[in-house]
Amino acid sequence: MKNILIKNTCIKTYRTLRILLTVSMISCAWILCSDVLVQGEDNISTHTEPKTIFPRDVINFGVEYLESEAVMNQAFVPLLNYIGEKLGKQFVINYFLEDKDILPHLVNGRIQVAHFSSQSYAGALMNHEPDIHYIATVSNSGDTPSDFYHGYIFTRTDNPAQTLKDLEGCSFGFVNQTSGSGYYYPLMLFLKKGIDPKTFFSRTLFIGEHPDVAQWVINKKVDAGATYDGNFRNATQQCGNCLRIIETTPPIPNEPWVAGKGVSREMIEQMRQILLSISPDSCAADGRSAISPALRQQLEIDSFTVHDPSFYQVVVDMRRYTKNISRKN
Repeated sequence: MKNILIKNTCIKTYRTLRILLTVSMISCAWILCSDVLVQGEDNISTHTEPKTIFPRDVINFGVEYLESEAVMNQAFVPLLNYIGEKLGKQFVINYFLEDKDILPHLVNGRIQVAHFSSQSYAGALMNHEPDIHYIATVSNSGDTPSDFYHGYIFTRTDNPAQTLKDLEGCSFGFVNQTSGSGYYYPLMLFLKKGIDPKTFFSRTLFIGEHPDVAQWVINKKVDAGATYDGNFRNATQQCGNCLRIIETTPPIPNEPWVAGKGVSREMIEQMRQILLSISPDSCAADGRSAISPALRQQLEIDSFTVHDPSFYQVVVDMRRYTKNISRKN
């Protein structure tokens, strides 16, 4: 069966789907949609409950804009075409401006499958959402194949501090207030030790980007900082091993794929097995690789793994410890 892939966009402020264009050149006349087709940015349908009806062989897939629209299409279209062929289904991509806006659509069944952030999935676990079901976790090969990463609290090798407590009175650099490994997970480590960064350090700064934090520590503009493992490795190579890890976060899981309301256990297991079986040689009927260069290089995804949902408990813990701190997701 020819797989038709249609791209929709979900606008942040309105809980409605706007059909903008089709990826396939095949006619889309079979879509029955009561929402008004948008002609411009100022003409937005304000239905609170979208009435779009899709055939049973269509799966609505939700994902946040992680990259540009062109990169997102290059990354997800081949993968979803491949999965759709295996399932005998057709996927519709729904792009969201913010990941957190996907959850209501999963809960009410308008989105069946989503590439979810770890924080949003942890939020669903914390709120005991019965209609959110784990499918698999994205993974990447890179230098060290992994479906998780670590955050580091680090300093220079010439700094005598050996523990978090030894950093009292030092200056400290976080990445920014939306970063997981560069802010929330290190903050959890501090809070678990009874440390309030606002009063514990002489100065606390949000420097902006992971490489900048490393450079500020190397150049002695701050005494210590927080970053993720890959950036730390790059920085230590560049400065001749001049940096030292003081504390490491627990493994931080990569993003999960989840199913929403109405998706059967059988369908979840079928999709799980397809994701687990994907290899560099997996190709759709049109000859395109399921794992495109955009998916592998820009989004750093080239495979999938499966865990018990408890794999994401560290994210739940982080959210509980930092629950009074605003976050993006």
